[in-house]
Amino acid sequence: MPQLPPYEYTGPVDCTIPPDRAQLKGKSVIVTGGANGMGEATVRAFAAEGAFVTIADVNEERGRALSGELSPNAQFVKCNISSWEEQVGVFEAAIAHSPSKSCDIVIANAGISRASGDDLWPLDDPNKPPVKPELRIMDVNMTGTLYTWKLAVHYFRKQPDTPDRDRCFIITGSMVAWIDSPANWQYTCSKYGLRGLMRVARRNSWEQGIRINYVAPCYIKSAIRSPEYEAELTKKGVEFTPQEDVAECMMKLATDRTISGHSLMVTPKSVANEGYKDVEKDDHIDEGYFKRTQDVQLKIIEDRWVEGWSKSRTPEGATRVNGAH
Repeated sequence: MPQLPPYEYTGPVDCTIPPDRAQLKGKSVIVTGGANGMGEATVRAFAAEGAFVTIADVNEERGRALSGELSPNAQFVKCNISSWEEQVGVFEAAIAHSPSKSCDIVIANAGISRASGDDLWPLDDPNKPPVKPELRIMDVNMTGTLYTWKLAVHYFRKQPDTPDRDRCFIITGSMVAWIDSPANWQYTCSKYGLRGLMRVARRNSWEQGIRINYVAPCYIKSAIRSPEYEAELTKKGVEFTPQEDVAECMMKLATDRTISGHSLMVTPKSVANEGYKDVEKDDHIDEGYFKRTQDVQLKIIEDRWVEGWSKSRTPEGATRVNGAH
């Protein structure tokens, strides 16, 4: 498997170095939510560089049209990511039909916003029984992406163990994981949670040769919004970025094997010429209580991400497996 060092903060990612696009040729890539928007832009960019892309999406019409257009560098598999069984089908198809019979890069991009309705938000009649909310946004964004992560780990470990293969997992998050976005309750919870997954998984992902990173778009140009609404948002101070900058950010993470455990935010060109930069808010580098506590926690939790390790084999339970530390 790819050999990676343990995660250690060594400074922000230098995003002025452009992606090495040649690294994508021959790679097998899965993009969930890849039939529209940022996902589609990413699929197009990766396929153009010779990667074989499996598009996983619920939109069968758009997915099949896109895969047909990009053939032979793409295939479509209909998938609702909140279904474990349907996601298994995606990974099986990716490995079965990719020229390398592998799965090198997984971009967990699928998700839904409050536009689909957030049942946590409405104020119910206090004189009537409470109404149980539907947590569909959490089911898709959080549970669905956790399924994607679990499956990516499984299939990464099955693929050919050769130097040209990779084990790269990228999460499409959001800037709401750092800023307050009123009324975006479930959506914000899910994006905070996925950022938490990246931060905690990076401490052990290297043990399985897996890189994990988080991409945080903010306001991205989208055909979903009307021109009138975008104009209204612009008047309120919003700076839109093109979907292609999201794809370029994904490409940076997918092609640079030195990057793991970072969050990159997609920004207007007025903030970063490249259209993205390191968030630089995922590590405690200043001396103080947070840094001390983080350092202590890393010493307390000694769990290794290897076969046979379980909580019963830690200092909190019984003995370590094979005496490993």
